[in-house]
Amino acid sequence: MTSKRLQLSVPWRAFRTAYEFLRPVVVIVALISAFLCCMTPKPGSPSRLISALILAGCILLLMAAKLVHKRQLKKDTYRLYRSRASRRLEPGELIPLCFITVVFMIPFYMVFITAFKNSVEANQIKFTWWPTQGFSFDSFLEVFTVGDIVGLNMFRSLLNSLVYTMIPLCIGLTTACLAAYAFAKLQFKNRQRMYRALLLTMMMPGCVTMATGYMMYDWYHWTNSPLPLIIPGCFSGAGTVMFLREYFCGIPDALLDAGRIDGAGKWKCFRYILIPMARPALITQFIMGFIGGFNDFMGPMIYLNDPEGYTVQVALSFMSSLTGDKAVTASACVISVVPMIILYLVFQKYIVNGISMTSGLKG
Repeated sequence: MTSKRLQLSVPWRAFRTAYEFLRPVVVIVALISAFLCCMTPKPGSPSRLISALILAGCILLLMAAKLVHKRQLKKDTYRLYRSRASRRLEPGELIPLCFITVVFMIPFYMVFITAFKNSVEANQIKFTWWPTQGFSFDSFLEVFTVGDIVGLNMFRSLLNSLVYTMIPLCIGLTTACLAAYAFAKLQFKNRQRMYRALLLTMMMPGCVTMATGYMMYDWYHWTNSPLPLIIPGCFSGAGTVMFLREYFCGIPDALLDAGRIDGAGKWKCFRYILIPMARPALITQFIMGFIGGFNDFMGPMIYLNDPEGYTVQVALSFMSSLTGDKAVTASACVISVVPMIILYLVFQKYIVNGISMTSGLKG
């Protein structure tokens, strides 16, 4: 095979390498041009015509390169050759992934860099991608000063968000584990019907029950308190039960049978067999639940009326509308994202492991 590769001429090696690297780039440029063609240009601007010409050029270039590549694939010397850079980098996957990453990171970068600008530069109409007037940390100090002036304490809001999130998350995850264990491994009457009824609750949008839920909590005298945010979450959700139930179903029953032979009951099988094996799934659900609870805005906005009980998302909303300083708002956003970043850096490897339904058996 090495001798056949050496028989390929240098121009065709360069073409094969350029084709693998430039094809995803041209496809991305073509997609961007097609998107810009659909946008309404400014009066008198030739942007749509330029985008159409770029799109046509990309299509012609792709068709020509694809035709030459397809004809050369009939030759073994061309088909078997791949440059070392192509084998190591896999440009067909790496370049689109880098492009998508850049697109998603641009908003985060804009918020992050705005937080380190001074108030004059941050509030200019024209956005600057780098602090031209130097880095400033005054906005991070003003977050707490301005918050105290308008009656919002960011430290207290962060603490409220953590408390309102961690209590229902820990209790609800335990409840979901017990329900998933029952639906996956225990045999009882109408098990499948009860599970289908549980899944039916996922089909109803939350906005449908929002008004009736508020009326019910108001009848309980729970409004203007964190109870509507904590108590329902202690019973978990149908999505978490479904995810854990499917994960438990992937664990062979032979492991539980071996535990029963050793004298373990249902509780010990659940505690010492299922829970250790489902640790990646539990950590994944913990991360997803923490992200959803910490970023919840609608619930605290509806049920909390006292600024002392506001969560960080509600506090950010009021602070951005009351101050009007983009640097202070961006700094508050960066501070609120810190718990998420810490959580991601600590538990990022468990996310992929929790999604894969592995049983832990070898061979």
